[in-house]
Amino acid sequence: MSTLVRKLLKIHRILGLVLAVNFLVLGLTGVVLVWRHELSPVQTVEQKSVFISEESSLSKIENYLSENKSYKDKKVLSIFKGDDGDIQARVTEPGIEKFKGAMRLKFDLAGNVLSSNQVKPTAFIDFILKLHRELLLGGKGKILIGLMGLFFLIALLSGALIANKFYRNVKTMNSRILLGRLHKIIGVKTLAWLLIVTFTGAILAFNSTLIGLFLRDNVRAHQANAIVIENAKYVSVTTVLKELETKLPHLEYDFISYPDNEFSVPNQFVVLMENEEHHHEIAYVDGITGKLNRTVSLPWYLELLILSEPLHFGDYGGVILKIIWSVLGLISSFIPISGIYIFLFRRKHLAVKAGLYDGRLLNDTNVSTLEVLLPTMFVFVIFFITSDFKWILSALFLIYLIFSWRDLVLFLISFRNKARRPKERVS
Repeated sequence: MSTLVRKLLKIHRILGLVLAVNFLVLGLTGVVLVWRHELSPVQTVEQKSVFISEESSLSKIENYLSENKSYKDKKVLSIFKGDDGDIQARVTEPGIEKFKGAMRLKFDLAGNVLSSNQVKPTAFIDFILKLHRELLLGGKGKILIGLMGLFFLIALLSGALIANKFYRNVKTMNSRILLGRLHKIIGVKTLAWLLIVTFTGAILAFNSTLIGLFLRDNVRAHQANAIVIENAKYVSVTTVLKELETKLPHLEYDFISYPDNEFSVPNQFVVLMENEEHHHEIAYVDGITGKLNRTVSLPWYLELLILSEPLHFGDYGGVILKIIWSVLGLISSFIPISGIYIFLFRRKHLAVKAGLYDGRLLNDTNVSTLEVLLPTMFVFVIFFITSDFKWILSALFLIYLIFSWRDLVLFLISFRNKARRPKERVS
């Protein structure tokens, strides 16, 4: 074994042991979060079958906020599309610019307010999300998750670089060697997926830092130079939307920030626009005249941040892709468990006793270009292709994975009947 391999093995072992419990927690909570919309969907009020335009729904929401006695004296911070197929609004007290602590209201796509009994309780999902996103430690936990994600990447890459050096031409296995081979095979088979999920997870963990960087370089620079008009009366959000539909017909709104808050410029609406090809722009609309002032393309790091969430949770290719994400998440949870077992029992009689298994029944798998590129290609092609073909490619991805994993699955199915050789001894 060369010096380089020994060093990489040491790095892989140390990082693997330190991060094993977190790896397991993030993997299992991630599986739950893949189905977060199904577990806590919005129960919308019954809608008529006629088409309802975005202008009509936003007008209805804005009228509700201005006429309801509970909110008419509040300050509207933003209106945006929620993750659950709803529309949400954030409101706070006059004079406050921060979003933190603001009230959140939910509306259906027709602009009807959703009462508490129309939205399923999300306490369980909220707990799982906080555990997955910040380990229940708040903002510091998110930074910790981001740093762990970077170390996860190092552990994965070091494991990939040394995987082909171990468990080659194994004819007879004891329990420790069997676990070691399963650890290697599952690691190789899930390597591409783990790299994508880990990298996007690390990016999402630093979202506050990345958004703050953009605000410092863009929005706040204009905030400092903006002319503040006291007691200005702003146009309606529907006027803003009509202007954007005229000037930017290839884009639709995703997030509308009202004037005079931490994410906007005085007297200007700031609107995040997007299209189906995942192209994003930020539009600045004059709050008094309702005219588009300028548009700004998102910097690469914010584009990466926006693209990371669907890639991380696998919720862009329909039910089939969610099933794939869930299965891979559960299977990859075996990696830290087997790694801990291999380390703890590496010199124990339990790990080397002569209860043997036929190593030839389990075909070896090595890191190769095919093992990495094919799954990666499926993940990104499904992401960028039009929605009409996503389910077809997701189904092909599932078929490929079944074919790729067939040897391991067949071995595990026949494990008790064919693999055990109790009367043989280690030669």
